[in-house]
Amino acid sequence: MPNGLLLDHCIDPAGEVNAKILARALGVDVFDLMRTAPTQRHLKDLHCILCVIRPWTRSATDTWSWYHSKRLARFGGRTPAILVNEDRCAELKDFLEAGEALTNAWPPALEIRFLPKDVRPAANG
Repeated sequence: MPNGLLLDHCIDPAGEVNAKILARALGVDVFDLMRTAPTQRHLKDLHCILCVIRPWTRSATDTWSWYHSKRLARFGGRTPAILVNEDRCAELKDFLEAGEALTNAWPPALEIRFLPKDVRPAANG
């Protein structure tokens, strides 16, 4: 269960982000996480943004993907990962909390168009 940990459990009693627990919660390798957020300040910013994004996505892994791939038109097509690296976390958080990034769901939900027309009774009926 690589995505079973809650993001809240990534903060230790001293208020620092535990990179190993955060990587496990996201289902990513700790080295990938450390390349994205090499310092504790970047880890805290990343954690802050991920906690805002997480309720909108299906899993913690989808949250990680959204963080790296969602291009935000308001920020010139930059992704949240780029904005955090540019130290624009507060501006990004305000934008995300306003809900403007959710005008189009990500990933798009699939429409269910198949309805069985020939339903047979159960064999053990």
